[in-house]
Amino acid sequence: MKPREATPEQVRDANRRFYDAVAERYEELDGRRSAKLAAWLRDRLAELRRRAPGGRLLDLGAGRGLVARCAEGLFDVRVGLDVSARVLAAGRAAYDLAVVGDAGRLPFADASFDAVVCFAVLHHLYAFDGLAAEMARVLAPGGVFYSDHDLDAAFYRRFRPLLAVHRWLHNARAKYRRASREVTGEMYDLAEWHGRGVDSAEVVRLFRQAGFSVETRFHWFGLGRTTDRLFGDKGRRRGWAPLVAITSARGIDW
Repeated sequence: MKPREATPEQVRDANRRFYDAVAERYEELDGRRSAKLAAWLRDRLAELRRRAPGGRLLDLGAGRGLVARCAEGLFDVRVGLDVSARVLAAGRAAYDLAVVGDAGRLPFADASFDAVVCFAVLHHLYAFDGLAAEMARVLAPGGVFYSDHDLDAAFYRRFRPLLAVHRWLHNARAKYRRASREVTGEMYDLAEWHGRGVDSAEVVRLFRQAGFSVETRFHWFGLGRTTDRLFGDKGRRRGWAPLVAITSARGIDW
């Protein structure tokens, strides 16, 4: 369960300590970083590259470098940023440049990137206003922000009892605690700050306020073999698919 009160600094520090603790084994422990998911993600990144005006990519919340690996050959420069120095070091070969930093206060100049990708990252952030403001600052005119693979809050609310059973059976919290004695229950809960789902409507509102055109898509793809077979990559209505994809363009009307 989410702690009743926490500060942005506590959430950020919990994420740093958590990913420091599991850096070497993160993708193995996550269990969803399959070749099929990588091929699907590369297709999404190729589409993003066609939309983006240039070849400078920021992989935000980069972890071990899944996005950067899938973007090889598509973008000229791949920069990975994460709050955890250890997890960045574990995936260092994927990047042209690896930077330790905070998504809400990026250490980059204005208009530094043509595309920014967050893959399974939003649920780790305390809030999204700083993210939207920083995307408006670091993206070049016509630049595109793409986020995917976060649980949407509307799906959580609709299927909360079933999700509770699923989480009890899989118990990711206990798995990570077994993997590293440095991981505590409180740390895990703070790192998974939006464990009840990301309010995608709030994210869309903030990005539109920051001057972006925004598209959302809700889908099931990449959670496992069974759901991939049952649902494929077909888009669904909000509340009927767990994963939200958000694509936002600066200075472009879709």
